[in-house]
Amino acid sequence: MFSFLVSSQPERRSSGIDPIHPLSTVSFYDATTTHRIGFRGEHTAVFLEEHGIALPPEPNRMTEMDNGLWVLRLGFTEYWIIDAQNHHADLMVNMEKAAMRKQGVARLYCQHSSAMFVLTGDKCPALFAKVCGVDLQPSAFPPSHIAQTSVARVSSVVVNVSNTDLKQTRFLILSDISSAAYLWEALHDAAHEFQ
Repeated sequence: MFSFLVSSQPERRSSGIDPIHPLSTVSFYDATTTHRIGFRGEHTAVFLEEHGIALPPEPNRMTEMDNGLWVLRLGFTEYWIIDAQNHHADLMVNMEKAAMRKQGVARLYCQHSSAMFVLTGDKCPALFAKVCGVDLQPSAFPPSHIAQTSVARVSSVVVNVSNTDLKQTRFLILSDISSAAYLWEALHDAAHEFQ
């Protein structure tokens, strides 16, 4: 059984999942312990812009900022910010504190409630075709798009974070942390074809 420690102190976070699953055409790793923070409410967009966060133009889109932050817009007033490189802990803490004093902005605990896996490789869309009903081929699901769907029967948020300049295909999967072990094994099984 896998376990997670998702402490509010980044240096104390840990994951019981093997960190990397290398394959020849698809690889994936557990990024559950990376910094994430979410906000929801009618004044959230203004609040985030006041903190220098670049917002996606519409729901179910993602923006990658110059400083490496990924900003996900999951609804008209819901945003998640992912610090994939764990370089912006102070910004995250400052925004969390500021949100407590801001009317119309509620803090979401996505760091504690969601697991996060990163899948890389040109065959990722083919792997998803085995475990997800949504077409995630580049023509239907280009970079910066978000699908709120089911992956291996687990409610998930799938984000295309591919880098077209580097010609690198990459996806994030965010799902309920209680289903992380099952989802990891389902991805492992689906990936055997691509070894």
